[in-house]
Amino acid sequence: MLALTDEAGRLAVLRQLNLLDTPPSEEFDRLTLLAARMFGVPIALITLIDATRQWVKSAHGAPSHDMPRGATFCEHVVRDRQTLVVADASEDPRFPATPFAASGAPVRFYAGAPLITRDGHVIGTLCVFDYVARSFTAAERHSLEILAAQVMTVIELRHSSGRLHPSSRLPNGAQFGEDLADLTRRLPGQSRILVVIDVVDPDHLPTHINLLGPRWERELPAVVIRGIRAVFGDDLTIYHPLSLRFAFLLDPSASPGWQDKLDQMMARFRQKTIEEVPLALAPSLGVVPFRLGDFADQVLLQRGVMAAHEARAVGRMLSPAHDGPGSAPGSAPGSANDWHDAHMLLGELRRALALPGQLSLAFQPRLDFTSGACHAVEALIRWNHPTLGPVSPGEFIPLVEQTTLMTELTLWVMDTAMREIAAFRACGVALRVSINVSASDLQSSDIAGRIAALLARHDLPAEAIELEFTESSLLPNRSFVHQQLRAIRERGIDIAIDDFGTGYSNLAYLKSMPASVVKLDQSFIRMLATSARDRAIVKAAILMAHELGYRVVAEGIETEEICAMVAGWGCDEGQGYHIARPMTAVQLAAWLTERAAPAVAVSLP
Repeated sequence: MLALTDEAGRLAVLRQLNLLDTPPSEEFDRLTLLAARMFGVPIALITLIDATRQWVKSAHGAPSHDMPRGATFCEHVVRDRQTLVVADASEDPRFPATPFAASGAPVRFYAGAPLITRDGHVIGTLCVFDYVARSFTAAERHSLEILAAQVMTVIELRHSSGRLHPSSRLPNGAQFGEDLADLTRRLPGQSRILVVIDVVDPDHLPTHINLLGPRWERELPAVVIRGIRAVFGDDLTIYHPLSLRFAFLLDPSASPGWQDKLDQMMARFRQKTIEEVPLALAPSLGVVPFRLGDFADQVLLQRGVMAAHEARAVGRMLSPAHDGPGSAPGSAPGSANDWHDAHMLLGELRRALALPGQLSLAFQPRLDFTSGACHAVEALIRWNHPTLGPVSPGEFIPLVEQTTLMTELTLWVMDTAMREIAAFRACGVALRVSINVSASDLQSSDIAGRIAALLARHDLPAEAIELEFTESSLLPNRSFVHQQLRAIRERGIDIAIDDFGTGYSNLAYLKSMPASVVKLDQSFIRMLATSARDRAIVKAAILMAHELGYRVVAEGIETEEICAMVAGWGCDEGQGYHIARPMTAVQLAAWLTERAAPAVAVSLP
C-alpha cells in the first residue's frame, strides 16, 4: 500500500463525521439503489475507508460487512484520489485475486468514485459492481461522480448543525430519532437498552461554571465522551440530545456484562480533572430496556431522562454514610449494588404498572368500637413479581417516594381501590376505603381535581374514600399543602393523619389541620400492656383529638387486652391483626358476611 497524503488528517475528518459503525440509513440506501438502477448493475455500495478496513455504510445487492483495507478496489480510489474503472478484474494485473465476491460468482467489473470532503480529504467511495466484464463510458463515469458528490452532500448535511450538538459535535436528538427509525425498520422487535447520562447534579452546576468559566460547556462533554469510550470503545455511537445529557444504545445480546461496564463508566466519572481542576460530576444513569418499535424517539428519550432523574433521587436517598439494618459488610449505602437493586426495582415497578397481574390491593378492616361493625377499610398495595416473588411495600415505597413514579403509583391505587369499593356498594355494602397519599402527591396542584375525576368515573360519593397522610408529609411547603387539603375537604372527602404521635404533633399544629381523623401510631399501641408511659400518651392523645373534633383510630391492635383498653378510653375505631389481617376483596366479602346477620350475604360480581 502506498503512503497517503495527510493520512492522520483524513482519518480525523472521517471520525468527526460520526458515520463509522452507525446503523444502515434509508437516505443512503436510496442512493445505492439509485446507482444500481442507473448503471444497470447488481451491486452498489457506499464505503468508508478506515485505518485498516473498508466499512460499508450502505449496500444494495450484497451483504454489508467489513473487509481488510488492502484487499479492496476502493483502496485504490482513496489512494489515487480519483475515479477508478476496472472493465475486467480477471485481466487486470493490479488485481491478481478477486477482492470481492458474492453469490458464489467472482466480481469482474468495478467503477468507484471518491467521496471528497470540502477540505479535500477522500473518506470513501460510491462504487458499483457486476459479475460480468463491461465497458463504462465517459458520460457514465461523470454520472457516477455526480452521484458520489450527492452522497457527500448528504454526509455533510448530517454533520451540519441540524444533526450535531454545537458544543460536543456529537449526533443530537434529531439524529437519534432518525437512527432509531432506521434501526427499527431494519430490526423490528429486537431488544435494545437506552442509556441516558445526566452528567451534573443541578445543585452543583453553579460550582462547575465558577470553576471552569466559559470552558464548562466544552470541557464537561469531553470528559463524558472519554469516560464512555474508555469502557465501551470507540465504535459506540454517543448522542448528545440535551446540553448536559448524553445517550447511547446497547444491544444486550451483543454486550455481555453491560451492567458491570456501566458501573466502570460511572466510577470513571466520580472524580475527573479538567486542567488541574478536580470535579465531582455526580452523574446519574437512566436505563430503559425496550423493543425496537415500542416507542417514538422523543417518548423513549423522555423515559430515559425520567429514569435518570429517578436514579438521582434514589442516589440521594442511599447516600448517607452509616450502617443501617441489613447493610452487608463492605457495602455502604449508595454502592453499585444498592444502585442496581434500587434502580432495578424502580424499572420493574414501572413495567408492573403498565402490565396487569403483578400489582394488587389488600384491604384491612377497621372496627367501630361503638357498633361493632366495619364501616371502613385501609387499602394496602401488594406486589408479586414473576421472578422476585412478593416484594414488600417497605422495600419499594421508600424508593418510589423519591421519584416522579409515585404519582403514577398513587393514581393506580386510587383507581383500583375505588373500583373495588364501587363493587361493594353495588352489593349494598357502604364501605369507605382509606388510601395512603405521599408528600409528593400533595405537591401536585391538581390532586383534588384528579380525585374528583376518579370518583365520577366510578360513580362514588365523596364519603366513599378517606385519604391518609403521614405527619411528616404535611410539613414541607406547609401553606400550599394546607391549601390542597382544604380543597380536598371542601369536596367532602375525609382526611386522616396517619402514624399520629411519631412526628411533630402539638395543639397548634392539630388546630390548623383541615383533617377529620387521626390514626394513633402502632408503636404506641403495641406496648400498652407493658408500658405505663405509652398508656398515658395514648389516653391523652385520644382526649386531645376528641376535644379538637377528630375521630380516633388505633392502629396495630394485636391482642384482646389492648383492644379492650383503647375501646375503654373512648377510641372510636381499631385496626390490627387481632381484628383482621389484610385480605383480598373476595376474602373481605366473606369476612363481612361472617360478621353480619345470617340472612345477609356479601357477594361481589
